[in-house]
Amino acid sequence: SNEKISGPGVTYIVKYLGCIEVLRSMRSLDFTTRSQITREAISLLSEAVPGTKGAPRKRKPPSKALSSILGKSNLQFAGMSINLNISTCSLNLMTRDCKQIIADHHMQSISFASGGDPDTTDYVAYVAKDPVNRRACHILECPDGLAQDV
Repeated sequence: SNEKISGPGVTYIVKYLGCIEVLRSMRSLDFTTRSQITREAISLLSEAVPGTKGAPRKRKPPSKALSSILGKSNLQFAGMSINLNISTCSLNLMTRDCKQIIADHHMQSISFASGGDPDTTDYVAYVAKDPVNRRACHILECPDGLAQDV
């Protein structure tokens, strides 16, 4: 409901795959390139993290342009089932067991998000800045149609 999303937010249980550093400002890129970056990040992390549904079928090698935009991966919390809380103010990723904050992004710090695309139906990716990962693309696995809700 509007009251919940504008107040404490809505919480989903999703699988966190990790994040990949994004070396260029998303604002300097066109929409197609932004989408390609998130798709490539989803492919890379879904291949790297055991127990995920795997990469989308028949992935082409990334172009040199994409390879130069994506940096190092952070897999510290990869494969964990986490709480994702979304409100109009922020997006928060927290471990379910000890409630450790993985990331807390104010909406203004999120420059791009995509999810539920036909070739990546169970994934949501978003690019945000924070002091730990700088600018990074965070990948969430949201199975069974949950990506559309998220």
